[in-house]
Order: sequence, then C-alpha cells, then structure tokens
Amino acid sequence: MKSRNTDRTVTTASTPPSTQRCRPRPCWQVILLGLAAGAGGGLLGVGGGIIMIPIMTMWGSTQKTAQGTSLVVIAAIAPLAILTYALLGNVDFRFAVPLAIGGLIGGEIGARIALRFSNKALGRAFSILLILVALRMLLYKLPVETEVRELLLSGLVEAGLLGIPAGLAAGFFGVGGGIVFVPIGVLLAGLSQVVAQGSSYVAILPTSILCANRYRLEGEVAWDLVRWLVPGALVGVVIGANWADILPAKQLQIVFALYLLYTGISRLLNDARSR
Repeated sequence: MKSRNTDRTVTTASTPPSTQRCRPRPCWQVILLGLAAGAGGGLLGVGGGIIMIPIMTMWGSTQKTAQGTSLVVIAAIAPLAILTYALLGNVDFRFAVPLAIGGLIGGEIGARIALRFSNKALGRAFSILLILVALRMLLYKLPVETEVRELLLSGLVEAGLLGIPAGLAAGFFGVGGGIVFVPIGVLLAGLSQVVAQGSSYVAILPTSILCANRYRLEGEVAWDLVRWLVPGALVGVVIGANWADILPAKQLQIVFALYLLYTGISRLLNDARSR
C-alpha cells in the first residue's frame, strides 16, 4: 500500500498480496480511526484492536492484515498509555510485570496459530470474540469499592500463568490482550477498574511487540495505514486515559459493549449471507 499526496488517500501496493483488496481511503479517515481506537483503548485499557480491526476489514483488508496492523499500532501507543496512566497513579507494576511475562509466552503461541487459519475462519472467530466481550461488559458489575489484596509469591505466579491465555488472545485475535488482562487485574488482584486498565497496558506492550513482529514476518502489516493510524491513536490514547480517570465507567462500558455487540453480530450475518 502507498499514499498519494495528490488525492490524500491510502491506496494499495504490490505487496503483501493480502492487502491488495483494500479500497483507497482518505488519510483523514484513517487518522480518525486511529483517534477513535486510541481513545477507546485508553478509556477501557484494551489496546484499541477491537475498534480498528472491524473497520479495516470493512475497508477491504483481510482479517490477518487487519490484525497485524492493529498490533503494530497498539505496540506504538502502549508506552504513552503507560506513562499517562502512571502519572495519574493508575498503574500497579508489581502485578503487571508477571502478567506481561505470561503474555509473552501466550502471544507467541497465539500468533503462530492464527497465521495457520484462513481469513474467513479467523474473521468468524473474531466476531464471536466481540460478542462474548460485549456480553461480559454488559453483565459484569463494577465494584463500587474494591479491596486491593496484597499479592504474595503465589499470587504473582498465578498472575504470570493467567497472562498466558491473555497473550494467546492477543496473538490470535490481534487485540493486544487487554480484554483478558483487565478482568484478571480486577478479579485476581482486587485492583480498581482504572488501575487494572493502566496495569493492563504494561502487559500489553511486550505482548503486542512480540505478536506484531510475528505478523510482520509473514507480510501481514499494512504499513501505509500504520503511518496514519499511529498519530491519531497517540492523541486518542491520552484522551482516553484521562477520561478513564474522571468519567463514570459503567455508562461508558455499556455504550462500548453495545458497539461491540452490533459489530460482532453484523459481521456474522454478513458472513452467513456471503456463504
């Protein structure tokens, strides 16, 4: 893919083959997508892949290329997300580091498995993931006050082991792993929602770098989308992280969950009609 300065659109290139079906997009649309993904990811601590991937596939990208591109963007914005959350006092590094180690192990396995699947099968699995995440967000009741538990060695080992399935999700679905990292922080360590989200980004960073590199080696990254997605996402993640510190979490969670539910169901219906 390459960009033409004359019409300010993102267009296709000769390689990789999987990106050739992408339709040209105005650069401002790609930047806005990055902004929305960064803001949504920063707000909920989920990286932003669940926003980027469905839109990129609607634009004509294959599922694998959308996932690889998403992971590169997530890896690029995660350091700024960590810094923003940390400055607000919303990161527990003692919990996040073992979670990240487990995520690295799971991420490598998940990415290798995903690249062996067809784009159609991977797309259907991703749609189901969106629906399950939406249902969890709609049904899970955020605690008003959470008792932060002292993590002993056994708890840290448990965090590392639970990081493995989160890494699997990151590598397989291209979403960074926050959809699993965040609930682990809330349910295992007793972290507040916002601290669990900030800690999630610490685990997301190495996991997304590892997974993104695996997709890169397979030629499944649309670099000319990345160049416009990253600036928008960098701005968005700062906005989202600050919103997470002040806005009512439950109401925002409901709106976001409804978006995921609609996207997942519509993707499955479109796939069924195409068959």
